[in-house]
Amino acid sequence: MAFIAFTKVIDFTTLTAEQRRQLKSILGKREKQLKKAIKDVESALSKLERTGGKSGKRAKGRR
Repeated sequence: MAFIAFTKVIDFTTLTAEQRRQLKSILGKREKQLKKAIKDVESALSKLERTGGKSGKRAKGRR
């Protein structure tokens, strides 16, 4: 799945009060989703760091 970044500039002076309210609502929801995603990633990374790698079998030397 590819991610395509794009930017659209919004001129807030041309928006009506209702449009501004809706935009703030949408952006607020998106911000919450992004913060939750970042928290989930940080949690997963900390779990990975805590789990040590399995040590390989040690060959016993012959004497």
